[in-house]
Amino acid sequence: MNALLERTKNHCQQLLSESRCNELAFHNSQHTKEVFNSAKRIGAHENLSEDDLEIVLLAALFHDTGNMDCFKGHEYVSAKKASDYLNNINFDSAKTEKVVKCILATRMPQSPTNLLEQILCDADLAHLGKENFISKNRLLREEWSEHLKMCFSNKEWVKLNIDFLECHNYFTAYGKKVLQPQKEINLKILKQQFSEIY
Repeated sequence: MNALLERTKNHCQQLLSESRCNELAFHNSQHTKEVFNSAKRIGAHENLSEDDLEIVLLAALFHDTGNMDCFKGHEYVSAKKASDYLNNINFDSAKTEKVVKCILATRMPQSPTNLLEQILCDADLAHLGKENFISKNRLLREEWSEHLKMCFSNKEWVKLNIDFLECHNYFTAYGKKVLQPQKEINLKILKQQFSEIY
């Protein structure tokens, strides 16, 4: 990892661990670390240049820092934090703009307009296509319940997730090839759960 990424990683980890994100079950520094690693893996698979990979990884580190201030619209806050930080260290302004756009593309529904944005979007939701999806999802439910006061019956929660997975699409070749098959298995598990809840 280059010096800039190392420094930024420490900066973002500090932001997350010294704020309310430390108490969040899902959107915490562990999630950021996982998104960073997924972005690195997808970026390598998509043969990104070193410069482009750096942009995506900087965006991955900042993408949820806005959660320390708010849930709704946190992507705008995250983008502002990234922009302020990168401007302060005199990072190339055209690259900073790309970092900001990557972060904003992760807003739901995701709206990436180029490969870099697509990579971050897929990395952010990579857990949908992983074997630990059900346990990760439990953490999200816990976070919503504790911090957003959004409580669901088991049936409502499973239905919400079935709908989300059915509407979601991966954008990158990696997402389609590597993550999608497991996502379909996870969807089957959810449908099975749904049929067993009375």
